[in-house]
Amino acid sequence: MKKILLLFLLLTFANSFAQVPKSMDSLTVFLKTKPQDTTYILALNEYAFLLVQEGKIEDAKKSIAQMDKLSIKFNFGIGIYSVQNMKGVIEYSNQNPQKAMECFLESTKIIEKYKLPKKKYQNALNNIGIIYNQLGDRENATKYSIKLINFQEKNKLKPLKTNPYNQLGNNLKFYKKYDEALGYFNKALTIETDLKNFIGMAICENNIGNLNEDIKKNKKAIRHYEKGLKYAEDANYKLLQTDLLTNLGRLYQKAKDYPKAEKYLKKSEGFCRELETTQSLKIVCSNLGDMYFAQKKYGLAEKYYQEALALSNDFEDMEYQYTANQNLSELYEVKKDFKKALAYKQAAEVEKDSINKIDIAKNTEDLLRKYETEKKEQKINQLSTQNTIKNLQISNSNKQKWFLLSGILLLAIIGSLLFYQSQNRQKNNEKLQLLNTDLDEANKAKTRFFSILNHDLRGPVANLIFFLQLQKESPEMLDEESTKRMQDKTMEGAENLLNSMEDILQWSKSQMENFKPQPTKIYISSLFEDTQKHFSSEENIKISYENPENLQLNTDENYLKTIIRNLTGNAIKALKETESPLIIWKTWKENNQTFLSITDNGKGASNEQFKALYDDKEISGIKTGLGFHLIRDLAKAIDCKIEVESKLNEGTIFILNFKK
Repeated sequence: MKKILLLFLLLTFANSFAQVPKSMDSLTVFLKTKPQDTTYILALNEYAFLLVQEGKIEDAKKSIAQMDKLSIKFNFGIGIYSVQNMKGVIEYSNQNPQKAMECFLESTKIIEKYKLPKKKYQNALNNIGIIYNQLGDRENATKYSIKLINFQEKNKLKPLKTNPYNQLGNNLKFYKKYDEALGYFNKALTIETDLKNFIGMAICENNIGNLNEDIKKNKKAIRHYEKGLKYAEDANYKLLQTDLLTNLGRLYQKAKDYPKAEKYLKKSEGFCRELETTQSLKIVCSNLGDMYFAQKKYGLAEKYYQEALALSNDFEDMEYQYTANQNLSELYEVKKDFKKALAYKQAAEVEKDSINKIDIAKNTEDLLRKYETEKKEQKINQLSTQNTIKNLQISNSNKQKWFLLSGILLLAIIGSLLFYQSQNRQKNNEKLQLLNTDLDEANKAKTRFFSILNHDLRGPVANLIFFLQLQKESPEMLDEESTKRMQDKTMEGAENLLNSMEDILQWSKSQMENFKPQPTKIYISSLFEDTQKHFSSEENIKISYENPENLQLNTDENYLKTIIRNLTGNAIKALKETESPLIIWKTWKENNQTFLSITDNGKGASNEQFKALYDDKEISGIKTGLGFHLIRDLAKAIDCKIEVESKLNEGTIFILNFKK
């Protein structure tokens, strides 16, 4: 819901030209009757601003396109800037903050190129700070907030932008410095009140309400939310009203004042459906489900929980997916529908596990950063020690020179010794460099190995443990059908685990110096037949092979079999939602070289997704997994070159080229 509040701050770009009308009706008449000049462009910008405020995004886009065409025609700098600014607003309202950031950064270049007024730069700084906050980059959001406050106060710009004060207030609130945060919120409210800007006043009241809710002063929070709602209603800003209505409904629900809670939440639901703001609707549905569940109106609770889950799935919002599945599990448990309760509980646990994996990934990255820092410190200490040794060596050398003056014979002997020591030192340094290189390679291999274990083994093992625990602790929750289904999934997981362990063993061998490929003459047809049997459970996928010349290869059979099995497995994954899924293996000879291809008619993919097949710097881990890294390393070991051709919605072909 914070996006709704931030959206207004992006929209506070109103032209300060007296000749441009401000209301929708007067702007409509103006645009129909006035000539198309620079003033007309400013009126189009104001018109687009009001359309976005009303949620009419497509109509706003048409006005912006007309602005763009006229601004280029007249080489009108303010118009060109306004086009870029409004494009950023549109991208933000479409929930594309990264694209919005690109637009606002581009607008600063336009300001510099056309030497536009400082007010435009003030507006650009304001928008960039908002987007950084939305992207979760607190450091840059705070940096731009302070930069904007200093800029507008130094240049005595009026009116002041209130977003930086709200941003700093929210940062302080995040760190529980509530008194300091309230000071910044009140500063922003004073500015908006002096301007009689009802929308800005509503946002500030909402921020103060959020602060009071955080410190458990719910009655005070309700008063601020109600004030903010009145201001939003005076401005006829429905998008902002949804946020305040939802906040009021939530607090009245906590107070068990269900009639008022229902009144506010249902009104918010109506606005969300009218404006098609599905992100906000997801939160409202979840709150309505909680309210009806508390009142034991289970039918209504189920309806809203199901809609909240559907919207969460649309946005791939894992936290809300977890919450919605957990709520439905508790609801069906109360209704004594234990089968559904179990299904939603399992779904909730899956989402919880995904959230935990993300947390683990972040913790792993933090540990890696700490490790790199520690390594750098050790290197600095090592260099310091070496410098100390060198200084001592220089001091000793000077002393030796004084002694050498006592005789030519003694000088020759000591010189010879020093030369001999220098040669030994050089040889030792070369040996140390070789050892350090080997150690770095070993560390990389270890990093890959542990990343693979975390990614490819943890999931199947966790599923096995979950099923065994469920059988042991709650066997009554599983009927015969559920037991059979889970046994099948467990068997499938165990088979996948065994295959993963075999792949890891092959990869581990390929990383060891003493393990080298053992080439033998093999018939490719027999290799294909073995692989086809391995995937015999995929009955809906047709797998065929073409080897008219019955070709042979002189290579390591286990390495090649692992490569083909992994590539075929990837092809099967790509065919999950394909009609008439088909995989074709083919072998042929050309220019004294043997080629082997694996083709599927799946959905295809971008070149970036196959990067691990070519780039040695790609390290296997939580995100990349084992597959392509294993294929890359094994193919390199048997002198096999792999090429990929993939087209979206047409399919993918992997071509293996055996040079020898």
